[in-house]
Amino acid sequence: MISLGACPKIHVSCRIGYVRARKRAFGTRVTAHNPGVGDVSRIHDAMRARYGKTSQRVLDSLAFAATGQEYTRFHPGKGLQKASSYIEGLSAKPFHDVSDLDYEWLRGLERDYPVILDELVSALTNPQLSTFGNRIWAAAAREEAVAYGPDWKTLVLQDRCVWDETNASLFPKTVEILKNHNVPSVEAFFARQAPSTGIKPHSDYTNFILTSHLGLDVPEGQCWMKVGEFKKDWVNGGGMIVDTSFVHSTANESDSKTRYVLIIRFWHPELTLAERQALQFLFEALDDPSDEGIALAIRTASRREATLKSSSGSAKKGCAEHRSLGLLSKGMK
Repeated sequence: MISLGACPKIHVSCRIGYVRARKRAFGTRVTAHNPGVGDVSRIHDAMRARYGKTSQRVLDSLAFAATGQEYTRFHPGKGLQKASSYIEGLSAKPFHDVSDLDYEWLRGLERDYPVILDELVSALTNPQLSTFGNRIWAAAAREEAVAYGPDWKTLVLQDRCVWDETNASLFPKTVEILKNHNVPSVEAFFARQAPSTGIKPHSDYTNFILTSHLGLDVPEGQCWMKVGEFKKDWVNGGGMIVDTSFVHSTANESDSKTRYVLIIRFWHPELTLAERQALQFLFEALDDPSDEGIALAIRTASRREATLKSSSGSAKKGCAEHRSLGLLSKGMK
């Protein structure tokens, strides 16, 4: 990888790539400023001082983004992977094996699928849902709309590990299930795709966030997702885990039935705890790359990591959740 010190100029893609990554990881509530050469260098130095060698892959990733380059590789037998926010050494495969021990939580969701579906169906039949809820069935953000189109819409339960209290109150059983299974979510939402529509081939340009789908109410045999060179159908009650840095697309080929799935976005399990901490610090520092903003990011990281340390010896079920969440905490910007 390229060292930041060797870069004669910090490319604007450094900001664009990581802001895009942040949107993918944590939703659309991003208000990052445009960092200049000095800003990114200060962030780099602060992250290196705080996390040292344990964050080297994240430091390398920031330096790579600073050059404006894009990681592009065709993996034989897998497909094309594209990422401007790229961490080296993470397993790259279009579909992950849901039987892996890292994904026991998804198998738990599959077992509780009937409860989640029942709650969704009840909500869909409630004529007051849009009145009571917050941005119910919102369309894709502007920069995503070209690929996603107007017919892919979401109902957000969690954004950057902060539960939307309004929407979560409408789906208490679903939220409780996610918590009980220690789902390592940074983002959780229902997604619907109208009949005879699809999402065009595209990459999410971030390889350190994975995405899981749980089929809830889908037209089986008529509804699929293609990631790289592989295509799988959604099935009711079935989960899948995908790496959306591979070029991917979807289709609902039914003439009459809308597809509903529950989507969870989460850290790649091969990121170390220190790397998740460093990434969150990086995102917060990019929010405000001024000296004051970086100082605030340092204080926020200190509080968050102290909370983790104090709870790490606890037998509470939530401890594993906090570790897998990459230390994101409620109340952050």
